[in-house]
Amino acid sequence: MANNGKGQNIRYGPDMKVLIIGAGVAGLTLAGLLERRGFTPRVVERAPAFGKVGYVIVIWPSGSRVLKGLGAYEKLLEEGCQFTNYYISNYKGEVIKTYTIDPVAEKYGPIISIYRPELIDTLIDAVNPEFINMNMTVDKIDQGPDTAEVHFSDGSTEQYDLVIGCDGVRSKTREQIFGHIPLTYSGMSGWGFWIDPDLSKPDGIVEYWGKGKFIGVWPTKGRLSVFTSVKMEEKTVDPVDTRIDRIKECFKEFGGVVPDMLDQLNDPNEIYYDTYNDMQIDSWSKGRVVLVGDSAHAILPNAGAGVSMAMESAAVIAEELCRADSKYVEHALKQYESRRRPRVKKVQNQSRMMGKLVYSNSSILSTARDYFLKVYSNDLVYKYWDSMLKDPI
Repeated sequence: MANNGKGQNIRYGPDMKVLIIGAGVAGLTLAGLLERRGFTPRVVERAPAFGKVGYVIVIWPSGSRVLKGLGAYEKLLEEGCQFTNYYISNYKGEVIKTYTIDPVAEKYGPIISIYRPELIDTLIDAVNPEFINMNMTVDKIDQGPDTAEVHFSDGSTEQYDLVIGCDGVRSKTREQIFGHIPLTYSGMSGWGFWIDPDLSKPDGIVEYWGKGKFIGVWPTKGRLSVFTSVKMEEKTVDPVDTRIDRIKECFKEFGGVVPDMLDQLNDPNEIYYDTYNDMQIDSWSKGRVVLVGDSAHAILPNAGAGVSMAMESAAVIAEELCRADSKYVEHALKQYESRRRPRVKKVQNQSRMMGKLVYSNSSILSTARDYFLKVYSNDLVYKYWDSMLKDPI
């Protein structure tokens, strides 16, 4: 730490005081990366404990690269499931297309599915537990010229050189600093639930594409998760007590193993429901506060990109902060954003395009889509994945 001769102490790189809000994938990844660079970040998380909440998520090779930097890749391989096959069926259960992404895995590394709590456990192991504060929220952030004063829910107040919001798509940090930024509703909502892994033992992802409806079966180690999507009006309510009946009604015409899956639904409280939104914001930082992950660039779940994109952003901002100091930290934040925006925009746009293809609500368009898939070359699939993975992060 040095004094600039004007009474202002300047902290360089790892000496800066950094607060991370949110101990999800983005927050824990960032904390672990900063720790390995000599920082001592503080992480606050509103949940009282890390629970077993969540479903199967997908890690792209770009996300795996970040985990390699954390020394967590081997555990990812142990807990996750590598897959290369992808099966697309129509709503009747008839397979339209089967393709492999072996060439992608050969060039960039495997695509891995993992139960979200097991990924969180993997990331927790990469962070000093003394850095993590559970059951705590930020009530207020007051920004000054030299520091940000943060008021916590326990009544304490501390000064930080940088505050990083990693608190998800419905970020309270974003709301405090940028005001209300509306999410963009995709027109789709859906449910997620677990089924008996013995019911279906796919060697890859299996998806059923209907008219404005979708069911995906995603395997991981010892588990089988089902995700659904249905065209719905925005703000459609989903009462828990009638949830199962509603799901069965939505997919009553689907064939294959779908009827058997629906027969396994028995506890509506164990079924996850959400609307599918993404978000774009003009700037990811303001003063000494910056957003990372879904709080900055939420992405539709169509391509399974959100988690890996959050990890990528954590890696980039961690790298930029190594070259920053407390006086000019805002410049580092702009560098982070300029490096990430083109890639984020590309993936967001691709995810939106994929959604329009999969969720077509027109009989004519969905029929044309199914025909197109039958003649769709595996080379085109490879080119799609190659375009998503070749770009620098």
